[in-house]
Amino acid sequence: MAQEKEQNALQKLAVLLPQLGFFARLMALQETSWDVDRALTLLRRFVAENDLQLKAIHKKRKKVQREIEKEQEPSSSGGSGSDDDDSGSGSGSGSDSEGGERKKRRRDKDRKRSSSGKKKRSKDSDKKKKKRSKDKDRGKATVKTLTHSEDFGKYGIIREADSYAKRNEFILWALEVKKTDVENLGKFEERDLFKDYMEDYNTGTLPHRKYYDLEAYERARAAKAAAKGAKLGDKGGRKALNDEEALRQQREEERRKLAAERMVDAYREIKYSDKGQDMREQEMLRAQMALAYKTGDVDKAHRLQSRLQPDELKKK
Repeated sequence: MAQEKEQNALQKLAVLLPQLGFFARLMALQETSWDVDRALTLLRRFVAENDLQLKAIHKKRKKVQREIEKEQEPSSSGGSGSDDDDSGSGSGSGSDSEGGERKKRRRDKDRKRSSSGKKKRSKDSDKKKKKRSKDKDRGKATVKTLTHSEDFGKYGIIREADSYAKRNEFILWALEVKKTDVENLGKFEERDLFKDYMEDYNTGTLPHRKYYDLEAYERARAAKAAAKGAKLGDKGGRKALNDEEALRQQREEERRKLAAERMVDAYREIKYSDKGQDMREQEMLRAQMALAYKTGDVDKAHRLQSRLQPDELKKK
């Protein structure tokens, strides 16, 4: 079990910080007693403090790799030179009458050698261009990976204990994104749904910034609307906001906030009061009554039905 936990922790750090090596991630986890959050914070601090040194190490490593690849490329220039020398020495043994022909052959060979050298240089330049493009693609992929991993904790980190503090944002996210009414969920289902919200919050992947801090979003939107109205007023009032429309929007916003507050209050009342306990008991009795009808136990079903009747009907 412990080994599986350690393996999962290493895999998670490998996804979040792929630019660091295996031993760096392992040492960070051992230093923090295999706590992923603490190890992630420690490694990010290390990357931030040693950013220039890490970049220099990566640059030096790429330079060494390029030099090794250049040394491994086959060199064919030496063989052609030796052939030319052999042919030149062989031709030097002829008579004086063949001097013009020797010069002509040398010129032809020089032309061939220069053309082959140009072709080789063009091939080398093409290889270098392809290699540079590959290095750029790798660099872009690394930057994308780093940007994604650095989004973790961008808007803060929440835990299950923060469910009450982020109640309004969680309800709004569940209604608009998951199309789910939290009030109709059970305790365990709500907890599982909040875990999904918590994961998106901590990784900075929520679809809108209002799901992080609803109050701050409303304030920013109101300030933006006020600044826009002032700007329009400075232009001569040609596009000034309608007072009635602004008042209607304000009232609608107040009604929405009041509805959200009432929803939270009703949830607290149901969840933490005797009324909620009574409702859960009634649901349990209804389920038992339905089961009694299905199994043919009519007497038990009638007894349960009488218990479910309101007190006024029982007195009559």
